[in-house]
Amino acid sequence: ENSMSHPTIEEHIFQLRQEGWCVIPGIIPSAEVEAVRAGVEQTHGIAQQAYKAAGGHIGFQTFANGSPGINLIAYLPDLIPYLAHPRLVAVAGAVLDPHLRIAQTEFKFRQPNDLDANWRGYHSDWPHDLTDLDRAGTVAQPFSDVTMALSVLWMLTPFGPDNGGTWIVPRSHREVRNPRGWATQPHLDYGLDETAPIPGEIQAAGTAGSVLVIDSRIWHSPPGAIPSPEPRITIITRYVPWWLSLEFGGRNLAIVPRAVYEAMPDPVKQLYRHRAEGVDNPLRQPDPPNRPPAHRA
Repeated sequence: ENSMSHPTIEEHIFQLRQEGWCVIPGIIPSAEVEAVRAGVEQTHGIAQQAYKAAGGHIGFQTFANGSPGINLIAYLPDLIPYLAHPRLVAVAGAVLDPHLRIAQTEFKFRQPNDLDANWRGYHSDWPHDLTDLDRAGTVAQPFSDVTMALSVLWMLTPFGPDNGGTWIVPRSHREVRNPRGWATQPHLDYGLDETAPIPGEIQAAGTAGSVLVIDSRIWHSPPGAIPSPEPRITIITRYVPWWLSLEFGGRNLAIVPRAVYEAMPDPVKQLYRHRAEGVDNPLRQPDPPNRPPAHRA
């Protein structure tokens, strides 16, 4: 990286650990981001139609009977080449673990001309989402001072005050309180209004092609106002270490079709292998032939 124009990888890591967030610019080159955005907008509609036709739930990524649906990465071929970008993986690997997986992949579109500037929806993300409707597992409060997941928001349109930057409360990832503490145990209602601005909040900003990386514990909110006439187009991918259980919730269990998986670059395959159709889970390799039985001590 050119430290004259952008922070170094080490500076991103330091900020993410200390502040709970960072913006890594230029993960998708400026000359390519418009084509990626256009492709994502098109496939968003295709994915919605496919889930509707199957009677499923695109938000939970499940079929009508509740069984795992198709992982939405299957509808994002234009984004796949960037998911294992060396700068992003270096930052995530340093904060989480070098052995990374992507737990969830989601469309996050926000409509334009929303002028409710003072509305907030403060929360923390899975696995620290205390109101997760997908019931994908929630870490109990108070949260341990351990980074368990990174939510990566792909800015396919610019972020900022004029076009819907995400609101963040810096350093709140190390708070024992939570705006939705009431959701699990009433005595943990800290008197924080999740729907109102919080002192010290900032609005993340970045150019299209950048990624906003946040610790899953940090208090953050979608924008209340998008005064721009254009929608905010974002994809979220949740990067996790190998040791975090992904055995609960539809979004965690959604299947990557074998053809989609085989077309991925090798570094990206490692991020989705645990949910690839017909591929062994790398965390439980089959025993080699002729291996003697294990004996307890």
